[in-house]
Amino acid sequence: MTRRRAIAVLGGRPGNAGADVLRLAEMIGKELAKRGYGVVSGGEGGVAAAANAGCRAVGGDTLALLKWNRLSDAEDGTTWALPTSMDLARSNILNWCGDGMIAFEGRYGTLTEIGLALDTGRPLLVLGHHPFLTAEAFEAPTCRVVPDPRPEDAAELVDLLETLIANGEQASVRPGAAIVEDDRADASGIGLRRAIPGDLELFRRAFGDADVLAWRALEPTDGALSQFQHERCLVMLERGRPVGFLEYRTEADPELDHLLDHIQVNAVVVADAADRGRSVGTRALRLFAGSVFAAGRHRVTAAPPPGNRAAVRCLEKVGFQQVGLMRAYERHRGSWRDALLMDLVPGDLAGRTPGPPETEVGHGQQDRF
Repeated sequence: MTRRRAIAVLGGRPGNAGADVLRLAEMIGKELAKRGYGVVSGGEGGVAAAANAGCRAVGGDTLALLKWNRLSDAEDGTTWALPTSMDLARSNILNWCGDGMIAFEGRYGTLTEIGLALDTGRPLLVLGHHPFLTAEAFEAPTCRVVPDPRPEDAAELVDLLETLIANGEQASVRPGAAIVEDDRADASGIGLRRAIPGDLELFRRAFGDADVLAWRALEPTDGALSQFQHERCLVMLERGRPVGFLEYRTEADPELDHLLDHIQVNAVVVADAADRGRSVGTRALRLFAGSVFAAGRHRVTAAPPPGNRAAVRCLEKVGFQQVGLMRAYERHRGSWRDALLMDLVPGDLAGRTPGPPETEVGHGQQDRF
């Protein structure tokens, strides 16, 4: 059975949204229903009631995520009502339950929901003026702002949201799941911090480089690059200047608790050729590994392709050891390729302190694994 699609609607309660905003919400609700979307909202009147009314007028379905435990709080005509008894925490459910989100004008509740959507990389269309947020806050590849929308433009506005949904990719981990704290730095000037929307240009430069694409094929569109906006992607800094990124993951299945202390490094990428050959990636990886062990984790693994000599050398200089070969480990450009299994435990890193840049053999390849 095909899953029904839905859009989460954010906006002001009665008194916090004007007549023009409510008319716009109603027209958007109608357009969403015509395209087969349901409307999910807080169900508390105002924008939610207007969008629900539009959706129901053309036969669409609506879901109200109610703050309290009273079904009677739902608007007339609501298809389904879910009393959450969660008060403001209800917004976290609203954030994840739709294919995309539309934010209309409102006040503080709307503001927090917009902030959550931006922080978690949800496809978000923001309509109208939101004076509590700056233009920089909306500079995320998963977000578009239309400051002066008109009800008669409902179809074009939903087109824009569908483009965001089609282009966007979910972050590879749940938000809030960082293992290593950001804003770390070593004595040589290498630092790590969490990736932010302003780093989009860094990722664009990295994946516009043939040496990087040789090991990780990725079309450098805003939607594709948005997948790196999560807490397990750390930007590498050299004396405050962004020079690359490090991405990692961990086993999240509680039934595999023996693996929960294992961290896998997915990629160490230096974005520009001018910054390669100076052990930037090596020093960043050493800083990262030390932080992992300081946080009580037991093992760091990596799986570079055997032919990626730069990646293997980077890992070896940090202390990683090759412990196996995984055949047909991952698909790349339509075919399967092998990967080395390399790991690092605390004893391998012992005695290694950050020092000056080491000289690397020129390679023309990227530390990607």
